[in-house]
Amino acid sequence: MITRLEAIRYRCFERLAIDLSNFQVIVGANGAGKTTLLDLPVLFGDLLRATTVGSAFSDKRPDFLPRTRDLREILFARRGTRFSLALEAALPEGVANDVRNGAIARLKNQRAREAFSSNEQRWPTHLRYEISFELADGGPLHVRNEYLFLFPKAFAPERAAVELHGAQAEHNRNWLTVLKRDSISGTEISPESPKRRQGGSGKIDLPSTVLALPRVLYESSSEYPAARWLYELLTGGAVFLDPNWAEMRQASPPGQPRTVIPSGRNIPWLAFDLKRQGAGGSAAADYRSESYADWIDHVRTALPQVVDIDVREREDDHHAYFVLTYRGGYSVSSSGLSDGTLRILALTLLPYLARQPVILVTEEPENGLHPYAIDAVLQSLSSMYDSQVWISSHSPVVLASTKIDQLLCARLASAGGVEMVAGSDHPRLREWRGGIDLGSLFAAGVLG
Repeated sequence: MITRLEAIRYRCFERLAIDLSNFQVIVGANGAGKTTLLDLPVLFGDLLRATTVGSAFSDKRPDFLPRTRDLREILFARRGTRFSLALEAALPEGVANDVRNGAIARLKNQRAREAFSSNEQRWPTHLRYEISFELADGGPLHVRNEYLFLFPKAFAPERAAVELHGAQAEHNRNWLTVLKRDSISGTEISPESPKRRQGGSGKIDLPSTVLALPRVLYESSSEYPAARWLYELLTGGAVFLDPNWAEMRQASPPGQPRTVIPSGRNIPWLAFDLKRQGAGGSAAADYRSESYADWIDHVRTALPQVVDIDVREREDDHHAYFVLTYRGGYSVSSSGLSDGTLRILALTLLPYLARQPVILVTEEPENGLHPYAIDAVLQSLSSMYDSQVWISSHSPVVLASTKIDQLLCARLASAGGVEMVAGSDHPRLREWRGGIDLGSLFAAGVLG
């Protein structure tokens, strides 16, 4: 999972440096950078897929408008020519084991290998990926620096300053440089687990308008387990869920992806798959999985007037749609459901899915919901244990149910930029001991 995000002179952030957990609630006034922060993991993925880094900002995206029509808008206060982005992530256990074994194989003698093997504090557990950009006058956006290195949690980069640590990674015996790109050395990639060649690095020639990390896709997966994992995480695992409720009232056409997509257009098909989960070839037409029944029970905590939820496939065109049955025996299909009801169906479904996004971000899930329904939705989002979930919110109900260490508070700084402060570090929350709930603190203006 992503454990840290940093940005220097990017949009509203003059200097951003925040640690992140599995579940994060971001609060703050309008225009305080909440959307910009939530967009960062998706932006990294778009940058890695883009034919030029500038197009990740200026091109229209599926389900979303361009991030900007003027590249100077991505510079803090529209001043200067450079900005940078960085992230850190904890490696999955399997990837960390592969990296550790590669680090052992790289050592030259048995004594060194034994010493490394017996000292868990030296085993790489995290990675850090850094990109520095430059926008020349009237020219395209260029990549100035790009670094990827692995490090043990016990030897994490210094937190006192937000900077490009990759420039010094080669001089730290506890860090392993995988990718180094600068104006002096050019671009070099070094295997994490040298199988075919012991150590060494390879120089590659790339245009300054594209990133170098995708180059590892053309190398052996056994040599770059962490780099390839990061690429797959950012390009395929991060979803900014922003459903189009008008489209969701229409039946969902066949051929939709069977994973969560930003528009939510395929939610009926995801519910249909959940309904038929585990059904064999001889299963009855009215078969429903246990997980589907559990989901209905959870929805009814938010919508107690609903007695049943079905998802059907039209015979004539094979489109999928919801049918909700209410007390009194009347039914309503997707086309007649409100935005709030559709939001409840979409968001409560997520933790029951067999395939969940690795990273899910969404804005203001409380919109259009009754306070009781907000609690049910929040329970669902915070129960996606295999996913990293970040949400923004203006709801006192959400805040009252949130732990202080899950809060990120956005506030406008005196210099015109935005600061992100962890809830536990907020000056008005440090002495809070539970005498008043967080919702009341928000309503009083403490968090806005």
